[in-house]
Amino acid sequence: MKVNQKFKSDILKASALGLLAFSTFLPAKGQGVFALKEVNTPYDEQQPVLSSKEELFVIVAYHPDNIGGSRDLGDVWYSKKNAFNQWQETKPVQSLSTSGYDLLIGFPDDNTALVYHDGKQKKHGIHLYRRTGETSWEYVNQLDFGSFKNNGSSFSARLHPSGSILVMSMNSYGTFGNEDIYISFKKGEGKWTVPQNLGPDVNTFEQEMTPFLDDNKQVLYFSTNGHGTGEGRDIFYTQRMDDSWEKWTTPRRLQEDINSQGVELSYFIDPNSPYTAFVTTTQNSEGYGDILMRRKEEIVLEDIPAPADQPYLASSYPVRETAATPVERAPVEEETTISLPAKEEALPTIAVDTVRKEAEAQSKVLEVVVAEVTEDQSTPIPIPKVEPGEQAKTLEPGALTGERLRLSVLDKESMAEISYKVSLRDADGRTIEVLDDLMGVKEIPLREQTDLLVVSSDRYLPEAIAVKGISGEQLVMLTPAKAGMSLVLRDVLFEKGTAELAQEQTYAYIDKLVVFMQENPLVKIRLEGHTDNVGNAALNKQLSMNRAKAIRDYMVDSGVAFERMMIRGNGGADPVADNDTEVGREQNRRVEMVIIN
Repeated sequence: MKVNQKFKSDILKASALGLLAFSTFLPAKGQGVFALKEVNTPYDEQQPVLSSKEELFVIVAYHPDNIGGSRDLGDVWYSKKNAFNQWQETKPVQSLSTSGYDLLIGFPDDNTALVYHDGKQKKHGIHLYRRTGETSWEYVNQLDFGSFKNNGSSFSARLHPSGSILVMSMNSYGTFGNEDIYISFKKGEGKWTVPQNLGPDVNTFEQEMTPFLDDNKQVLYFSTNGHGTGEGRDIFYTQRMDDSWEKWTTPRRLQEDINSQGVELSYFIDPNSPYTAFVTTTQNSEGYGDILMRRKEEIVLEDIPAPADQPYLASSYPVRETAATPVERAPVEEETTISLPAKEEALPTIAVDTVRKEAEAQSKVLEVVVAEVTEDQSTPIPIPKVEPGEQAKTLEPGALTGERLRLSVLDKESMAEISYKVSLRDADGRTIEVLDDLMGVKEIPLREQTDLLVVSSDRYLPEAIAVKGISGEQLVMLTPAKAGMSLVLRDVLFEKGTAELAQEQTYAYIDKLVVFMQENPLVKIRLEGHTDNVGNAALNKQLSMNRAKAIRDYMVDSGVAFERMMIRGNGGADPVADNDTEVGREQNRRVEMVIIN
């Protein structure tokens, strides 16, 4: 017990990135703040960058071990993790540093790096290096921008994950005041476009520094004192409105404790864990930069008007009361568990071709039947709700009842046989027995207290079969969970106009997703909320985000790791049906689960 407690304490103190450390502050609900104690020194740490190998590179100024000594404005230092997922003490990388100001910008690939030099020992500009060892790099060449000039002493930049976009802050041609944010695009090997000023929507007469462009190339985060902060530099974000890179939404200040009474020098989202952010701040560091790891703030994007020649589906309509129904639901989809007619004689095997033909015939019938099913007629088979961790408990197997249930499992898309396993559950959802490594038609012996069979397979969505009243053979078709696959959460209901989960069948359906996540521990998903286009577009977007969040919170409470689930609120911007009819609007009010990997 003492060893375990010490291990937990070490994790908390280490401020490590990654899933292990991130999960430790989830119960704090926003209170988790971790200073990278082994990385931060009494000197000035700024502008952290992560490699794909999860090495952390930072710029350290005024350190006596810098090449230029205690007057050196910044050398490149780096840290890596130990066996306990903790960041170790940083070390200087002299092969990337000079006696002047040096800034590591990013990694075009695992073995190359881009570094800015201020001109002290190497020419002023951005240079390419190639890795030759853990801390050894060899110089390759300087990048060609056609025209590149920094008229000030400050410079910050970051390479986009695509490797083809550089966002940078400097005092250069066309600058509105002090440092402005510019963008440059890769043209070819070693050649880039002339840096382009992002314009007055972003840049002011004050300082805009340390830009970070998100993976989707839509949201720009930066540190500024020019947008009415009143407290020195804070982190703001803005959303790109078109392809010109000069039209942006009004910058907004990050909230949720990201901005402190100190100066926030930089902010970026961990590419290896999209729920974690690095914040560089002078709070509690006597004016020097320290690096903190925090939970990323979730933001709600604005609706960007479509071009004039395209319909704008997210526009506001007058609010109209529809039929009095207490819940909103996603459209009903066909069930994937099919009951085949019982046979008088038990056959040892079932020919796959025969099963496939029967399944296809049943599917055609279902397509007709589902179209006629009303909301009240939908009766999905529930997986009983239990407390987090309860499903992992295995009961003492009850006595065999003598009853057997014949199962066959197919891939729903290819109709091919797949391996599977069957969990026997009691009425409270607890596991009685697990039958693994099954293939083809199998007879499942039932035990006392068996109320439910959960059929699952690696990288497939599980299906539940209620034992009561079932006889004969059961054909179960599992839906493959491929990266990029989108699944409408058909039976997730909400109280009308709110993000409150409604009715027991909602919890039962989400419990199936919990089982899937538990059976596939490497899978990550994104929950996307959608609404119709009735009412205020901004409020609809917030509602859709809150609904996705409600599902994620429930799954976290049921034992699924927070960092495996992203959420997004799309509002009414992505309809799947006509918003001019009530039926269409009902289909548009939905939450989708997208498999990320």
